[in-house]
Amino acid sequence: MKEKKMYEFSIAQRHILRNPRMALFTVAAVTLAVAIIVLFMGIMSGFQEEIITTTVENNPHIYIQPKEDENYIYLYRTVSNILWAYPGVEAVSARLAGKGAAKYKDEVRAISFLGVNPEDEDRMMDVRSDIISGDFQDLERRKYAAFIGTGLAEKLKIGQEDDFTLTRGNISLRIKVAGLFETGTAADDSLIYIPLMLAQDLIEMGDVVSEVDAKVADIYQVSLITTDLNRRFAYDSKSWQDMNADILNLIETQRVFAWIFYLLIFAIAGFGIANTMIMIVSRRTREIGILMAMGATRWSILKIFILESLILAPPSALMGGILAYLSAQLIMSYEIELPSEIYMISKMTISMKPEFFVWAVGIALTVNFVAGLYPAWKASRMDPVVAIGSA
Repeated sequence: MKEKKMYEFSIAQRHILRNPRMALFTVAAVTLAVAIIVLFMGIMSGFQEEIITTTVENNPHIYIQPKEDENYIYLYRTVSNILWAYPGVEAVSARLAGKGAAKYKDEVRAISFLGVNPEDEDRMMDVRSDIISGDFQDLERRKYAAFIGTGLAEKLKIGQEDDFTLTRGNISLRIKVAGLFETGTAADDSLIYIPLMLAQDLIEMGDVVSEVDAKVADIYQVSLITTDLNRRFAYDSKSWQDMNADILNLIETQRVFAWIFYLLIFAIAGFGIANTMIMIVSRRTREIGILMAMGATRWSILKIFILESLILAPPSALMGGILAYLSAQLIMSYEIELPSEIYMISKMTISMKPEFFVWAVGIALTVNFVAGLYPAWKASRMDPVVAIGSA
């Protein structure tokens, strides 16, 4: 009984061994399809992880902005205390943002400055991990000090402890570079950290800030907090999802296009395999007729050709996974840099997750099965008399 059940599998194996070219072509086609899809999954995953890191981990989770008819927050200490009262809040920082120009010798660059309390800002943004040189706490001890991004420092041709002029409107202040930072984002080319009091002098609006931001332990509870804050006071409270809605929509759109791309690769590989299987069926017309004359059912013929296609799936999945992994390692070894102002990340990263290799097995089995269906059905519908006579 067992031998009877397994004879279709034995015949399928013999077919493959008798036609190694067909087997190699099928394995190569599916291997390439699997490798491309798995590698592209890794690229998309790496890109999305970098984007989430940039938008969530490297930015506040809650933004409190001025009331509708105001440009600044005057009672920022009260707002900070209210934020601290929420469970899960890990850091709160009152910030005063503005734009101006930085001049050093003959070099002038447009900049964005951020007036902060260094201890609060470091607790929220972990600024110290980005510091290349200097002590960020100097902004607490030295009023006329600044930390500038490495990209901006390179453009200004300025170094640590050099003096430069920071200008906003009619106000110009002489400031010393206390240190440099590097985040790996576009901020490195334009951002300057200065003490909050110094920023208030530039703005000339008194003891104000432009925003009060916070970070929380659970980023998915942020919407509940901002909804409650908007109910409690007139300040405009926004979550990281609100501030990055365009980016999140972009990620969703990319996922749709990625699946379209996967389906196209799937179809190309499938048609190639199906064409090969159809040719094999046409060459084995007499053999199929003899099998049916000897008592093989149409269902058995169908199983033989489907099994013939499926047997080649595991080696295709294995080789495709290996090829994708090696390709990812090769790409990562070059440390490909990307313009952060366009892609929002500074370098290409590929995240090869274990589930992608599970997908590789599923893709290989599905491609081989679907591609083998029509040729197998065609073989099973042959008339044995006609098949034998057509040889």
